[in-house]
Amino acid sequence: MQDLEIAFYLGVIMVGLAALTIAGFWMLKTQSADLRNFCILYVLFMLILIVTVLKQYLSLNVEGYSAQAWYQISGVNQILNCAVIVALIHFLVGVFSVRFRSLISAIFLITMLISIGLIYSPLGATLDSDREIIHFGNGYRIALLWYFLAFTFAILVGYGFLKQVWKTDQRNFILGSLIFATFGYGESLLHLPTNLGVSIVSFSKDTGFLYSSIPYALYGLFVINYFLHFPLPAPIEQDQVSAGFISAYGITEREREIILKVIQGKSNADIANELVISLATVKTHLHNIYQKVGVDSRYDLLARVRSSQ
Repeated sequence: MQDLEIAFYLGVIMVGLAALTIAGFWMLKTQSADLRNFCILYVLFMLILIVTVLKQYLSLNVEGYSAQAWYQISGVNQILNCAVIVALIHFLVGVFSVRFRSLISAIFLITMLISIGLIYSPLGATLDSDREIIHFGNGYRIALLWYFLAFTFAILVGYGFLKQVWKTDQRNFILGSLIFATFGYGESLLHLPTNLGVSIVSFSKDTGFLYSSIPYALYGLFVINYFLHFPLPAPIEQDQVSAGFISAYGITEREREIILKVIQGKSNADIANELVISLATVKTHLHNIYQKVGVDSRYDLLARVRSSQ
């Protein structure tokens, strides 16, 4: 039975690798900042599963698996959990174009680093090698509370801004990601009281079934299916940008001209030649357009223009 569990976990990891490969292909093809952020998030998801399965495998198959190794791998798992939450927040505030999204991401990144420092400090978690136990202090509890509050913030942002993409091609993609995140949030909420109350954990063999691997596998299949049917950009009229778009984002006449050239597939050099301006000026205008619209790439700009037609 234990060998079957390991085989199942390896199958789940293969599903995750397939999902990441196809998502990465479309990320490279479109140069979409949203897809880039999603791929970073998904890599971290997969690393958590790999590390957790590694603990299971070492417990079952390695005779010399020690409390020290268990402690170190558990620490890596905690770091990855924190990183996933920061990556989730960064992905969501980006895809929804939340105001001050860069500042929000930076704040949560800094607090994540502080939390990791607390976990590894004497105030957090310390290993008693002789007795093969880990002592948890207030630093660990503070880090755990931060993790849960940050996760709560991510869920609130996700569902709170969902209406922004409800009528777009991104709806199913974002909704699927939120449903998967909700499973993890529910699991965190369920175990929060127990984890806050624990002060000592003894080294033992990690032989319990990883129930979280089931929604992970299902989500991997969803990601594969989504990107196998990835919605190609619908054509945009090459001679117009809607008045609503121009008004909503305060686009100037020169910026409108550059957006039209982007719609036509022109490179920065082509735009500079056709408008008789310098390449640096084109890049400056594009930077200003991205800032106004709240995007980070040509693909995301076109998607925003398309949604306003």
